[in-house]
Amino acid sequence: MAKVSLKHIYKVYDGKVKAVNDFNLEIEDKEFIVFVGPSGCGKSTTLRMVAGLEEISAGELWIGDTLCNHVEPKNRNISMVFQNYALFPNMTVYDNIAFGLKMHKVPKNEIDVKVKEAAEILGITEYLGRKPKALSGGQRQRVALGRAIVREPNVFLFDEPLSNLDAKLRAKMRTEITRLHKRLQTTFIYVTHDQVEAMTMGDRIVVMKGGYVQQIDTPQNLFRWPENKFVAGFIGTPQMNFFSATLTREKNGKVTVAAKDFTLTIPAEETYRLDETYLDGAKPVTLGIRPDDIRPVVKAKSGAEIKAKVALVEELGTQTLIYANTNEDELMQENSETAFCSSMGENPGICAGGEVIFEVNTAKLHFFDETCERTVKRRIPTVTVKCTVRNGTMEMLGAAQPLPPALGESLANGVYKTEVPAEALALSDKGYAGVIEEIDDLGKERYLYRVCCGKDRVFIIDGNLHKEGENVFVTVAADKLTFTCNGETAAEAISSVFRLNGKFLRVKEGKEKKHYFETDGVRIETPFGFNQKMYDRGRSVFKRELSLEISADKAELCGEGLPVTVENVLDYGAVKYARLRINEKSFCIPADTLPGQNACVKFDFDAVKVYDSALDMRLF
Repeated sequence: MAKVSLKHIYKVYDGKVKAVNDFNLEIEDKEFIVFVGPSGCGKSTTLRMVAGLEEISAGELWIGDTLCNHVEPKNRNISMVFQNYALFPNMTVYDNIAFGLKMHKVPKNEIDVKVKEAAEILGITEYLGRKPKALSGGQRQRVALGRAIVREPNVFLFDEPLSNLDAKLRAKMRTEITRLHKRLQTTFIYVTHDQVEAMTMGDRIVVMKGGYVQQIDTPQNLFRWPENKFVAGFIGTPQMNFFSATLTREKNGKVTVAAKDFTLTIPAEETYRLDETYLDGAKPVTLGIRPDDIRPVVKAKSGAEIKAKVALVEELGTQTLIYANTNEDELMQENSETAFCSSMGENPGICAGGEVIFEVNTAKLHFFDETCERTVKRRIPTVTVKCTVRNGTMEMLGAAQPLPPALGESLANGVYKTEVPAEALALSDKGYAGVIEEIDDLGKERYLYRVCCGKDRVFIIDGNLHKEGENVFVTVAADKLTFTCNGETAAEAISSVFRLNGKFLRVKEGKEKKHYFETDGVRIETPFGFNQKMYDRGRSVFKRELSLEISADKAELCGEGLPVTVENVLDYGAVKYARLRINEKSFCIPADTLPGQNACVKFDFDAVKVYDSALDMRLF
């Protein structure tokens, strides 16, 4: 059994075409992972890199404790099931299953035992003497599975194994593969373009598009909390309905959703996860409604309703799909922006051509930025609260606290909109008083709490389980807050990382050759381990425009290293930062004391991330 780690994996063809971009995934031992996406998204290419059938352009592939970038496929202890079965037509089922074992010189008696055990698991014992041409598609797929099982691999790879089967057989084989995973207790990586397969089989799903990972999560979390419009539309059957709209926050806290032909009102208690910057009534968004959340009624009790003309009704037995349009002139028009689908159980008598009232479940609406298509209703949101700065204090979350000296330099007396991310907050035994209103289990002993502090709601992640209604205290990391006034940023959150652009150099100094990273004309000598990693990427590293990404907490001021100018110190109370500058580049690192105006900064090169700036590709 083995854990599989894909760290910043890239696949680049001809030096320009990127088929896979910065793929990162930790697959736990015995986990069933599914790669899903449309054709050409890079899912099969990623699987083939794991198998060793495609060379990795950049990044690291670990299977267990072994770095497998340059390990031959036969030595990776994996088995792969292909889309076209890849059976030898001149061999019997028995010989097809035993072929891999024979190539590895396994004793005949051991081969016989393993083949018969696999055949029994898959229910193909009676077919061992037949040849593939005498088998059905499903039986051939079982033979391909049997050939993989007898190898007893650390990892099973499946490349769209069911795409050649009919719908009924595909559903049956889907169940059999899931049962096989539970029986073998081995790591499975499964590629498919069918989102139903992905939702029903995977412990976690990796959704891909255009070579990029869009989202990695459990099936239910992908369905409930899609990160973008693509994931929302790809996951779920029938597909989510989309409408262009605007959002406006009313004085009573409610939010009005204004689309072309209808208006919805969302109660205040359902709006806490919405990004406040989109609630001005001007910024366009895409409204998403799943078919199950828009249903025909005689009269909408909630008041959230849409009147539309029915274009088509599909009765599927236990499910009825109603296709309607809010614009009667576009009733039968293909790709109409005002058309939508409603899903319900038994048909109450709705027919094509009739006008129907549809009630919308406002608690389950989705909203996406119309340009970048990212969600503006996040599971773990950054909330915006009002903060009043007055005579050295900051009043927010229902109480006043001393203003940290660093913010006192930036914030004058006045009222500010303050962005508060979940990572800026913690539950403690002191701070702002609040009450837990809602608990969301994030898994792995992590809980998301919605806490009411005064009139504000904030979201906090904590590893301890509390109860709804419990009184708690909240501490705020002021260095992670952003303050704006009249649309202008008055104080920004301190970035946890910084980047330095430059080149990797090899310089001859006397009889020695030394290596440096040069940024803005300033050099820092690089250690042996870092140099070795750079040489592993080929001699072209000396010609590339590079970028080093460094965690601020992995850097420190000292007497030697990269020369910097110390601009000032930022005192946030619990933590202090030194603002540093290299020519025009400015960044901050934690620092309790300052050595003087001119100093040096050194950082842990083992923790540095190196990028090819031209390709925007991480080298390591």
